[in-house]
Amino acid sequence: MSQPFRTLSRRVIVLTITAASLSLAACGGSSDNSTAVADDCMPMHDVETVEEGTLSIAAVDFFPVSVTSDGEFRGTEADLMKKFAAQNCLLVNVIPVDFAGAIPAVDSGRADVAIGGFYRTAERNKVVGLSDPIYLDRLGIISKEGLTTVDSLEGKKIGTVDGYLWTPDAKESFGSDVTVYPSNIEMKADLENGRIDVALDSYGGALFLFKDSDFTVEVLAADERIATTNEPAQIGFPFTLGNNSLGTALNDSIGGWQKDETLVDTLVEYGMPTDILEVGEPRLL
Repeated sequence: MSQPFRTLSRRVIVLTITAASLSLAACGGSSDNSTAVADDCMPMHDVETVEEGTLSIAAVDFFPVSVTSDGEFRGTEADLMKKFAAQNCLLVNVIPVDFAGAIPAVDSGRADVAIGGFYRTAERNKVVGLSDPIYLDRLGIISKEGLTTVDSLEGKKIGTVDGYLWTPDAKESFGSDVTVYPSNIEMKADLENGRIDVALDSYGGALFLFKDSDFTVEVLAADERIATTNEPAQIGFPFTLGNNSLGTALNDSIGGWQKDETLVDTLVEYGMPTDILEVGEPRLL
């Protein structure tokens, strides 16, 4: 997930991956490198893809949403994509990309779908299709004191990550007290070393990143100075614009996962909060 795409992306770990694409089996739920689909596999949908019989996924290395850097394709959205491929008798071709390259990979026809915690925005919807929302991206505040309000940030050195929707609002509200980092890895290091007093990050990702630390992660209370605290972004799967067969199949799967608690189980497996599944009606930012 050019500048408009980066600035609307969700970040936890931002890495440029140069590894080769990975192939995974589908329709049996297998995680090995087999290239076979079971002969008796019955797809839920007849899905058109860039490469017939294969779902090509532009995947950002962005734990716990998607991991490609250790040779194993896993994470919340990665696991959901593997389930989707299995439901539709498709092989999985993983194309590791950085955030800036994910949407262009789908727009150019190199990939069918992108994963990495991408916001559903009106600007993005001009160049790719967007699935129904999967979960929300709420703003988390990380501190030793358990801070929860915007007022509590006054007079503190604040860190956040480039590209989040709340970053411009934080800079406008707190000016030179805000340091913007390329990823939350650098931000976490400065927080632990005392160079900043508090950090703003995606709530779910921060829970994972700081789970073994002395810091507390809270949801920042609603405040008009930080717009996203009142209306958190919805996350969906960007897919090839105009591919109605793929869009319909994705939305049907998401609806099924909501009903059978697949989404709940997936988030729990990766230590994510399940209340972010309360997405409300689909909307674009």
